[in-house]
Formats: sequence, structure tokens, C-alpha cells
Amino acid sequence: MLRSFLSNVSSALIALIFALVVWVVATNEQNPTREGLFPDPIAITYENLAADMTVLDPSRLAARVRIRTQEDIWQNLNNANFSVKADLGGLEPGARQVNLVATSADPRVRIIGLDPPTLQVTLEKIRQTPLLVRVRVLDEPPLGYETKTPEIKPPTVVVSGPQNKVERVNDATVEVALRGAKTAVEREANVVLHDAQGNQIQGLTITPSTVRVNIPIEQRVGYKDAAVKALIVGNVASGYWVSDISVDPGTVTLVGAPNALNQLGGFVETEALDVAGAKENVVKRVRLKLPEGVSVLNAADVMLRVAVEPVLSGKTVRRRVSVSDTCTLPSKISPDTVEVILSGPLPILQTLKNDDVQIVLDAPRCASGTYQAELRAVNVPDKITVESIVPATAEVTVLGEIP
Repeated sequence: MLRSFLSNVSSALIALIFALVVWVVATNEQNPTREGLFPDPIAITYENLAADMTVLDPSRLAARVRIRTQEDIWQNLNNANFSVKADLGGLEPGARQVNLVATSADPRVRIIGLDPPTLQVTLEKIRQTPLLVRVRVLDEPPLGYETKTPEIKPPTVVVSGPQNKVERVNDATVEVALRGAKTAVEREANVVLHDAQGNQIQGLTITPSTVRVNIPIEQRVGYKDAAVKALIVGNVASGYWVSDISVDPGTVTLVGAPNALNQLGGFVETEALDVAGAKENVVKRVRLKLPEGVSVLNAADVMLRVAVEPVLSGKTVRRRVSVSDTCTLPSKISPDTVEVILSGPLPILQTLKNDDVQIVLDAPRCASGTYQAELRAVNVPDKITVESIVPATAEVTVLGEIP
């Protein structure tokens, strides 16, 4: 009986094994095992890199893994299923050969190889160093002006990166173009690193990477900007009026002794242009009336244009210039009177009062000093248009508080 039982058990076991083999063969035929290089390279990541070290010029940035898994699993794999790591813990600076280790996030995927199996890296110490920022002005200020010492905020930056690169840095520089500015230039500028030969160095960290630069620009002693005031004499033909007076340039730079320049105030007149009997525009190059010892930078004359048109409705009035109530400090204006060219309905123009069309100047700063500013008209009656103010700018000297 025992022999019969053992015989039956053996037969059942053999049948089970045979069925298992048949199932494995059948399954393998339907979903065969696949082995080979995964087609997409896997990025190499670093582990245990010391905080004061950095990697220079690795021989490779990615590796490929050789895997074995079922076909249906292979078809659903992507780069996110794998990682390739290089352990840099405890390594000294210099060129090093490091073994690569690959893992799979799917336990059904077996990694059987790596291409390449190792990685050559160069390790170097990270260095930090502070540097003063220098300003390189790309162009010159206009003639008669000069730049003062630039102000930089913050004045220093910290440069960090591989020691060999940091040691090559000779200066930290920002570049600023003035572009003809006659007043202070303030800009946010990127900091650029250079070596001793002037070559730009990249690949380093600059903190902060931008700084605020202020370059003061002042007029040189013996130079002065002044508005050009046209001097017109004579009356145009009956039935015509002067609709515009323009001067090109409207502002000139004068050169001379400081005392002589100060006596001029904020303007210089042209020689008289006679428009008597004119029925059309008068355009002429005229010289400036300058005191002895004062000259004009780059030019001796200006182009004066007087627009003459048939009278429709226009009027030229003379008005005193006052400082707007935005600044209540005592002040002096030069010139203190200007010509105001108006157009509009003739009846309104004929009945203008002295307090109509007042000319005011807004002091750029309500503080002691001398400033050049544009003029504007206020209290202009309805339907009256201010065509132009001659000159369009004046000089205001704010005297400060009265003691």
C-alpha cells in the first residue's frame, strides 16, 4: 500500500513539474525575456560631494545601462526608471577614476552592466574671494563736462567657484555708457569678471550679480550752458504776423572766464534780425552777442527762423517769468521776461489782460543752487493757444532761506 501511495505521489509531482515547464515555455513564447542596452542614456549624478569641492570637466555626463527583463516590462520603461550615481565621498582634489553604480526603480528589471562602468572626474576646491567693483565708462561726457568718482552699491561682490578659475580673476567690472548725458547717470549693471589680459572669465558665481552705479556729471569751471534768445527788430508787412521764432541750437555751451560767464545769466542774445516788411518766413544764420573773452563751444553762430504768416488770429506778448509756488524760497530768474506767441480768436486776443497768460518756471530742486528749467504758461484763456515761449528755458537761482 505504501509503495502504491509513493508511486502515486511521484506521478503527481512529475505531472506538476511537467505542467510548470509547459507553462513557463508558453509564457516565454508569448512574453520573452529581453536583454540589451537600454537605448536612452541616463544622466550621471554625484553623491557625497564635499561642500567645499566642485567637479571640473567630467569625462561623461551620462551612461547607458545593460538590462534584462520581460518584453512587456521593457516597453514601458523610461529614463525615470533608472539612476546612475558616482560616489565622490572622501576623494581628494585632482583627477580621479570613480566607479558608477546603476539601480532600477522596478525590481523586475535586472541591471547586468554599465557603459562605461567608470567615470573620470577632476575635483577641485571651491574658493570664495571678495572683489571691489570697478566702473568702466564706455564713452566721454559732452564737451565742457566731466565725470566724477562713481558711486557703487554695493561696492564689493563675492566671487566663488573652482580655485584655479577664481585665482585667474583680475578684476570685477561694470560697463556704463553716458550717451551724451549732462546730468548724473544712474543704472543697474551686470558685473563681469576679467583676467589680467582682459579676457572675460565665465563659469563663476558672482554675489550679487548686479550693482547700482551712479556717475556724477558736472560742468567744468569756465563752461556754461545758456539758452539762446532771438533778437527780432522791425515789423512784418501789414496783414502778417510772426507765428513762430525758433533757434537751432536752442542751447549753447559757452567758454570763458567764470566772472564773465556769471554776468551773462542764463541766456545769450543773437544779433538783431530785421523782419521789417516780411511777407514770408525769414531764415538766416546769425552770430551771438558775446562779451569779450567769451566764446561758443563748437559754433560761432546759430540758425534763426522767423515764421511769418497772414494774420488769422495771433499775438505776441511779453511776460515776466515767475517761479511756481512749488518752491517758496527766494529766487532769481534769467531771463526774467520772455516773448509769448499766442493764437486764437482775434477778439479774445485783443482783450487780453496783463494777468492773462502768465509764464512760470518749476525749480527742479527747491534748494540753494542754479538750475536750467523749461518754462510753461498758466492762466491761459479758453480758445487761446500758446504757440511758443521764446526762449523756452530760463535759469533759476534759488537763494535759500533769508537769515
